[in-house]
Amino acid sequence: MNVYYDEPVVPPPPDEVKPRRRLRVALIIVGALVVLAAVTGAAGGLRAQPGGPAQSVAGRTVNQGLFDVQILDARSGRMKLSSFDPAANLLVVRMRVTDLGDESYGVSSFLNGVAAEPKPGKYAEPDLMDSVGDVDGQVTSEIHPRLPVVVQLVWKLGDATAPRTLTVALRLWEYGQSFTTDEFYWSVSKQSPVKAEVKVPVRLGATS
Repeated sequence: MNVYYDEPVVPPPPDEVKPRRRLRVALIIVGALVVLAAVTGAAGGLRAQPGGPAQSVAGRTVNQGLFDVQILDARSGRMKLSSFDPAANLLVVRMRVTDLGDESYGVSSFLNGVAAEPKPGKYAEPDLMDSVGDVDGQVTSEIHPRLPVVVQLVWKLGDATAPRTLTVALRLWEYGQSFTTDEFYWSVSKQSPVKAEVKVPVRLGATS
């Protein structure tokens, strides 16, 4: 009678296993970096600066967390915002804003996340009363989920002269839990970190 025995399986030497594991880990890391680069590009082509806000330009979309913001243009000069207003030296910036959340927010709440930055680290808040939203030619004070609104932000310059290029600081909206309840909500403040600084050319001498 013939008896057959299975040949024993000999594991590879330890020095052959380690390089294979290192190669597998390296491939996973490279793949993650490729995905991260693609996501960053899709989010508006922002160039992240080590230890500081991302840098962008007008026309690109910046994600603030709660809102997608695309700055359209800026103009400055003595102008009237309406036929009832006296002419004043103003800086006006228009931006398309999309609420990515599930609740509506007032334009006044959105303004808390935006400021002009005349000098690095120095911020000027937009005028609360004169800044308004527009949807298809109709004035609105609300920003509803997934309905783009063109928000017009206004700064009263007094005797100052507007720069030829304006830096707009977009602060980060953060989602977190209330300290006193179990509620989660979006929030931003003047102390929030700046997510991006957007360079916007200013059309000088505007009259409307």
